[in-house]
Amino acid sequence: MMKAPIFGAIIAIAGCFEGMKVGGDAESLGRHTTASVVQSIFLVIVLDAFFAVFLTLVGI
Repeated sequence: MMKAPIFGAIIAIAGCFEGMKVGGDAESLGRHTTASVVQSIFLVIVLDAFFAVFLTLVGI
C-alpha cells in the first residue's frame, strides 16, 4: 500500500516535467507524451527494484 502513492507521484512528476516542454505543434505533443510514458515506466520499474531490495534487507 505504501508504494502506490509514490509510484503515482513519480508518474505525475514525469508527466508534468515533459508537459512543460511541449511546443506549439502536435508533433511536439506526441513526442513529449511518448517520452513521458517511457520515463514513467522506467522510473516505476527502477523504483520497484529499489523497494524490493530495501524491503528484503529489512525483512518485510
